[in-house]
Amino acid sequence: MTDSVLVAQCSFDLTASSDQADYLVLVPEGVFRGVDGRPFDAPHWLLTPERGRQIVAALNQRNIDMVIDYEHATLKSQVSGEPAPAAGWLKSENFRYIDGVGICSAKFEWLDKAKGYIESGEYKYLSPVLFYNKLGEILALINVALTNTPALDQLPEAKLAAAAQEYFAQNNEDLIMNEFLKLMLQKLGLAETASEQEVLAAANSVFTKIDGAFGTTVSTDQTLAAAIDKAIEVKAAANSQVDPTQYVPIAVYREAVTEAGKAVVGAKTKEIDDLIVAACSDGRLTGQATIAWYKEQAKTNPDFVKAQIEELPKIAALTQRQTEQTNLGGNHQPKTVDDIDQQVSAQLGL
Repeated sequence: MTDSVLVAQCSFDLTASSDQADYLVLVPEGVFRGVDGRPFDAPHWLLTPERGRQIVAALNQRNIDMVIDYEHATLKSQVSGEPAPAAGWLKSENFRYIDGVGICSAKFEWLDKAKGYIESGEYKYLSPVLFYNKLGEILALINVALTNTPALDQLPEAKLAAAAQEYFAQNNEDLIMNEFLKLMLQKLGLAETASEQEVLAAANSVFTKIDGAFGTTVSTDQTLAAAIDKAIEVKAAANSQVDPTQYVPIAVYREAVTEAGKAVVGAKTKEIDDLIVAACSDGRLTGQATIAWYKEQAKTNPDFVKAQIEELPKIAALTQRQTEQTNLGGNHQPKTVDDIDQQVSAQLGL
């Protein structure tokens, strides 16, 4: 039990609850105090509908009835060892939260001796034992007692802590199970007030979805973890199957990229070579050193060479034949090769 969790007994007039034929009010909704003015270590006690429903859900998970004892003898007996006879019983699975009223028991039983005490007025108050925090918010209901005076605070602090610790030890399994159930209800998308049938239906629906999604079968003796492992295995196997119509081996892809690159480079190289030949023919490029420089630049920066050559001016005189001898007697002589043709041929290595 942590320092932030406090335990106390408060008292309510039993006759007010006894007038209700259908239920016994155990903890009222809203802000309240004990008949003696407590709590003294919190501004008040507070039970909200949300917290009340949580407490009721936890109480209805118990497999045993809750005792109504005399003067909180059950808690005291953890220290004193004295008997703790029952005055009555609150039946399990019959706790209810009624809006505007609070935590109630819809099925309770007073034993004959307690009935006599109540009818004769020897016991007047119903006293629930509560866990609450320093803000006064109710956290849990431990049990209920018949009492006439608030008696729990008469226990020394150490004994009170020991009694509460003993209660926690006895109910630890129930508390853990309640936390687990709350988690499962949340994961299943259910409210904490869901019935057992609703929980089973939601769980079976989840198992069916797992089977349908991954082709697994959650048998009665198979754990959920095993089903999830099988689903992961099926999914991994499905992902490992490659559609050959959609994918090619990486070696084929790389080869195709390489060949495409070579084709582009080859086309670019031929284009530049043709451009240089044309430029030599029309006089834009002259001189072996100049032509050699452009050819060298074309190896690494063909676009630069292309742009440069296209900007060069053409020399008209070098684009025309300057001499051609004709035999007026009717016999044609071979055409002479002028100096310009020779220069171009020499520069092109022809």
